[in-house]
Amino acid sequence: MRNLRWMQKIPVVLALFAASGTASAAEPPMLEAVLDVPFVLVVGQTGRVEPEGLEITLRSASDDSGCLTPRDCSMATFKGTIALRLGEETDLASVHAILRGEGVVSVDFAGYTIHFGAVRRLREDEIQATFTVTSAAGEG
Repeated sequence: MRNLRWMQKIPVVLALFAASGTASAAEPPMLEAVLDVPFVLVVGQTGRVEPEGLEITLRSASDDSGCLTPRDCSMATFKGTIALRLGEETDLASVHAILRGEGVVSVDFAGYTIHFGAVRRLREDEIQATFTVTSAAGEG
């Protein structure tokens, strides 16, 4: 009878271990970024600009987002969403853009300008984009 009780506890322990592994795999690690320095995010990833604490998340990208062709990024398209957070202030930006060469799309939020560009498809199911955050007060 003692062995049976021990065997009954194994599935519970395994289920708890599996659930904790699944939760950590769902959230990619936060990327530390710096004001005025470009950084790259993949869909689902968040960049945190320090010391300000501004968080930018590349939430989604449509299936057809990316370069003109796999070898020609002189033009790229992007349709998706970007989440922005600074303390209690939040915003959700819907972006639909065609980017040519070094072109960027800019979004103003909480005294900062978020520049978004260089969209590339890494694999069929993975898209990355480059961001640069500047202080809106410091721009001329």
